Amino acid sequence: MTAPNIDAVFISDLHLNPEQPEITQRFSDFVQWAAENTRALYILGDFFHVWAGDDSLNAWSESIALQLAGLASRGVHVFYMHGNRDFLLGKKFAELSVMKILSDPEVIELNGERVLLTHGDGYCTNDHAHQWLMRITRNRWFSTLFLLIPYGIRKRLVSKVRIYSQTNKQKAASTMDIVAAVMLADMRKHNVSSVIHGHIHKPGLTTHSEKGITYKQYVLSDWDDKPTFLCYYNSCGFSFDIF
Repeated sequence: MTAPNIDAVFISDLHLNPEQPEITQRFSDFVQWAAENTRALYILGDFFHVWAGDDSLNAWSESIALQLAGLASRGVHVFYMHGNRDFLLGKKFAELSVMKILSDPEVIELNGERVLLTHGDGYCTNDHAHQWLMRITRNRWFSTLFLLIPYGIRKRLVSKVRIYSQTNKQKAASTMDIVAAVMLADMRKHNVSSVIHGHIHKPGLTTHSEKGITYKQYVLSDWDDKPTFLCYYNSCGFSFDIF
């Protein structure tokens, strides 16, 4: 087998759920492609539409985990970052998938360049309701205590995320978007000039200039129709591709 020519691939916001089998099939096709073409896969949150805890594993979600494990068996390093939908995904799923869970944010190095990875919702500071919810749900103690609740009750509570999502769609776009000043402050804090994130479903590259420095913001797409994913090549840098 020839060596993969892509050094890393970045995806997010698949929102996998059994009620949308077309997205699950899209992911399965992508896994087969990734096994042949990349050395590393980074999943930056909202991989699942909802996740009530690792005790929700069933035949459908186990098949997803085993596909990721198949990538690992082919030598592809798989990394995972929690999003606002799947922050309860834990050690059991990670071990079954043979993937490493990253903190949010996380700085990685690509060919000597520091790059900041994050799900992105922390930069949407105009969405006050979401920021309040995020401060609660991303707290380690919340997750520990919440997982003590019987699964049936937990499942009903987590399913309300869908209702919240529908409410979110009615908010003004400016409310749900990234606040550039907040993002740039975080980039300066971590000493990076490039950030990769998802959450807002507006794929593409945006550049920001400040005090003579150019900052690059790579935004990942959702997977509802024709998803794009971000590739990194040691030879030529970043490139968006359509799957």
